[in-house]
Amino acid sequence: MGNLNSLFVVADVALIKSICKQSQDYDFCMRSLGTDPRSETTDVRGLAMVSASLAVIQIQDTLGRIPDIIKQTTDPVAVRRLGVCENDYDGLLGNFQNAFRATSNNAFQDTVKFVRDGEKQVADCHNIFRKDGPFATSPIEGDDVKVFKLAELVLIAIYRLIPKI
Repeated sequence: MGNLNSLFVVADVALIKSICKQSQDYDFCMRSLGTDPRSETTDVRGLAMVSASLAVIQIQDTLGRIPDIIKQTTDPVAVRRLGVCENDYDGLLGNFQNAFRATSNNAFQDTVKFVRDGEKQVADCHNIFRKDGPFATSPIEGDDVKVFKLAELVLIAIYRLIPKI
């Protein structure tokens, strides 16, 4: 029996690695999916759901930190930009929650739409610091990058589930 369970773990690690090899950041993917206990016993659909769930957690964490960042910021342009990001992240949260639900309901085309809409929102936040005034680095740039990478993982898995036409 122990050998049979070992085979399943090896197969799951192989699946995770195959998803991660398609990603732009293999190490990030392996740290995200490879260390999440939910990934150990799931399939491609489950990995998409884990990725969406990790994105939701990241987004919630960022939303929780934005008010404190705003309080510590004295630059009115940065405060306005962070307000835009807060609104974007509010919408982003809904999109990734919907992506998770769509995936759990096997509505994979809907998942793609929600993730793509979410990517547009995080891009809007990311880019607001590069336009409309002086160029600046967003204080949540690292969060934006993590969300982009998690979105990519959702899509890599989902595209494996959508039949080729």
